[in-house]
Amino acid sequence: MKSEFNPFENRRSRDIRNRLGSALIDSIHKGDLKPVRQAAAAFDLGKEEHRTAEYVENRMTRYETVLEKIRAQRIPPEELYWIADLLWCEDLFFECHEWLEQNWQTVSGLEKTILQALIRSAGAFEFLTWDRTQSARLTASKALSVLYCHRENIPARFSINPKIKCLEKLVSELPD
Repeated sequence: MKSEFNPFENRRSRDIRNRLGSALIDSIHKGDLKPVRQAAAAFDLGKEEHRTAEYVENRMTRYETVLEKIRAQRIPPEELYWIADLLWCEDLFFECHEWLEQNWQTVSGLEKTILQALIRSAGAFEFLTWDRTQSARLTASKALSVLYCHRENIPARFSINPKIKCLEKLVSELPD
């Protein structure tokens, strides 16, 4: 669906998405929505296009849901895969990508390879969200090639098997 808000086609949209995503990561580490609220408040939503305000409001609702689950389940920020799964399940694919990427930069070996595949997985669905079907398909294919080989090394809290099925469906149903 094309709209005024599209982080792949509009710099302002990309800046808003990126700033909110960074603020969410900060909020997860602090266990507090304050960084997200501050980031959202920096945008004068009354002056933004309808789709932009809608995007921010939608994100705020989902961010609150994720943080409530983290608090209720007493999940520490060190639980990389568990938190990534919560983000994924709320269709926060960009934020899941960002969450995983911050850790990807600090690891090596097999864990780095797995995180890269998971980052690509989230990226594939973020592409799909914005109708970038060719990029989604290619990115999902790259992710699957690694996930097939290493799914047993991914912590159970990330629930990889249903995600692999979604990636397979994405690859098989989207045009080349």
